[in-house]
Amino acid sequence: MVLAGLDGIRLSLPRIAAGALVLWLVMLCTLPDPRPLGAPEWAVRLAASGVGLDDPAARFLATALLRAAGVGFVGVLLAIAASAWRSPYRIVGVLAGAPLLALLAKRINFGAMPIPQQLVFILASAVLGALAGLALQRSRAALVALVAVVSGLAAWGAATRVPTDLNVAWQGTARHLLSTAADVPDGDEGFLELLRIAFAYAEDNSHGTDAVLPNRAAILALGKILGDDAVTRVGGADRDDDAAPARAAVRQRIRLGGRADLSRHFWVSAALAVLADEQRSLALGFAKEVMDSTPGGSGFSFIDMAANKAGIRLATAATRSTKGAHALQARIGRGVAVADLLPPLADLPEGISRDDLQSTFGGLGGAETQRLLAEIDQRIAALPLGR
Repeated sequence: MVLAGLDGIRLSLPRIAAGALVLWLVMLCTLPDPRPLGAPEWAVRLAASGVGLDDPAARFLATALLRAAGVGFVGVLLAIAASAWRSPYRIVGVLAGAPLLALLAKRINFGAMPIPQQLVFILASAVLGALAGLALQRSRAALVALVAVVSGLAAWGAATRVPTDLNVAWQGTARHLLSTAADVPDGDEGFLELLRIAFAYAEDNSHGTDAVLPNRAAILALGKILGDDAVTRVGGADRDDDAAPARAAVRQRIRLGGRADLSRHFWVSAALAVLADEQRSLALGFAKEVMDSTPGGSGFSFIDMAANKAGIRLATAATRSTKGAHALQARIGRGVAVADLLPPLADLPEGISRDDLQSTFGGLGGAETQRLLAEIDQRIAALPLGR
């Protein structure tokens, strides 16, 4: 009877895994990825204490490991589901199918093809998961590994809100900015002045503490005020809309490079880089431009992409490390110009239709598109701020 029961479990396990695979793929297609701020705080603390990293590096490590587990789980489940398939091509099918399924799920989730760095990460994680599933599917270790992965994914999925300390900090920064906004000039000067005020406030709150948290708060506050009201709702903790009219009034009169849309692109991308990471923020920027290239839209804009990348660059410089966070506060305090934040834009094309993007530029992966994006990266790398 016991042996018969074990045989029944073995026979049903592929079916259970197949059902779990379908459910997990649906989750990968629909749930936000990465979760706000990437990883739950306990995982960040564990990485910081276990490896001796500072907060930004620990957050990156915890996020990367948990995301790899999320994508690799596709390979594990596919390997177990395919164990009932008696074919010499089973292993090849699993190793080829896992990355394809993971990539399809992420393509649906992102609304666009992942950028090269994400693509490599997704494919590698899925293949490693498939190899683990193939190696462990017939052993008790496979069940232990599966439980461990599921536990990690559950913790990863629970990271749906901005941490309380950051939520309090960015809202306090936003209130401070709005209280001084009436005295801020219009146009580019107002952009620079609000930047200075936000980071001066961050510096005042950095004495004796890690400067990364106040800088994150400054960027989220500016993303909310000058970018878009919805940007901080990604973190699930933003419920106060009483100041919406005041934010809209400020947003309407602030410019970057003489354009209101570039100010919004800059700060939305910077805020999303803080809430998630650089790659996710950039992917959303690409998706927005692809949507704009469809009929009725304003067209794909390399100028907008330059503003997106410039905002991400500032957010990265402001939050990469404690030393860098303090250095950027001091640099902004000494005074900056638009040319320190935004690269030259005059020769970058915009207003490109979907057909022209494909025929003239070769699409997102085309040689001309990649050349222009690389040129934008070079210009941003040459900016004084954020080096």
